Amino acid sequence: MEIHRRLPERRPYPAPRKNVLLLSCMDLRLIDDICEFMEGDNLANRYDQLVFAGAALGVMQPRHAAWRDVFFQHLDVAVQLHEIRDVYIMEHRNCGAYTHFLGPEFEYSDSPKGQMTEEEEHRKYAQSLRDAIIQHCAERRDSGGDPELWSINVRCFLMDLRGSVKMLIPEGENYDF
Repeated sequence: MEIHRRLPERRPYPAPRKNVLLLSCMDLRLIDDICEFMEGDNLANRYDQLVFAGAALGVMQPRHAAWRDVFFQHLDVAVQLHEIRDVYIMEHRNCGAYTHFLGPEFEYSDSPKGQMTEEEEHRKYAQSLRDAIIQHCAERRDSGGDPELWSINVRCFLMDLRGSVKMLIPEGENYDF
C-alpha cells in the first residue's frame, strides 16, 4: 500500500504521540523527501535521525559491525533522553550501498520483476533490523527497564526516487508488547 505523503490522514498507522528515531540512508537525492515525509506525520523537530549507508543493511551487515553497536547505543540514549517510542526504518530504491556491500548483482532494473526483487531485499534487511530492535527492547524490559519506556513501535518504509513511500511490513504484522 502506497502512503501518500501529502495526505497524512491516509497513512495506515496511528501518528506517533512521542518522538521518533528515524534510520535512513546517506543518499543525498532523498533528504528533502524524507523531511517532507516526517512532516506529514507531524514530526518536524520531533525526531532523531541516524544515517547509515544502506539504512537497515548498513546497521546489519558484518563488514562494519561497529555500526550495529552505535545504532543500539544511540537507541538506548534516545529512548531515555528524547522519549523515543517509535523507530522508523526508511529504506529507498536504487540504493548504492546494496551494490557496495553485497555486490553488483544487487543492482536492480526498473522492470516489474526487478522492482519486486529489490523490494523483497529491502524488506528482508528492514525485517531483520526490526526483529533485532524488538529483541533489544525486550531485553531492556526483562532486565528491569521500565516496560512503558521500552515498548517501542518499529515501522519499515520504502521510498522511491520521487519521494513516494510505502510500508514494507504491513501494520497488521506488528508485534504486540
